[in-house]
Amino acid sequence: MSTIAAGQVAGLSRPAALEFSFFLSMPTMVVATGFDFLKTVMPHHHEAGIAPLTMNPHEWIVLAIGFIVSFFVALGVVAWFMNWVRARGFVPFAIYRIILGIGLLVLLVRGIM
Repeated sequence: MSTIAAGQVAGLSRPAALEFSFFLSMPTMVVATGFDFLKTVMPHHHEAGIAPLTMNPHEWIVLAIGFIVSFFVALGVVAWFMNWVRARGFVPFAIYRIILGIGLLVLLVRGIM
């Protein structure tokens, strides 16, 4: 949301700021996922207590299918969300995020005390 707000402060339209935010997040997600995957697969990069991942060819195929399916589902969700924001604006999304944040804070406080 900070990149969307910064884009709008810089003078971008709502849809352009949203697209900028999604495009900016793509390389970050690819690098973070790749790093985590390499940590899991490479035996010399595993953390204490976590065994390195060993996979057979069938499991690699299942992983590839899962990657492809999740990519297209995410692409569809991003397209839907961009159309939804263009039609309705950010206010319903902001209200949802504020209510969710307050709910999580209440659960956190109840769990601590």
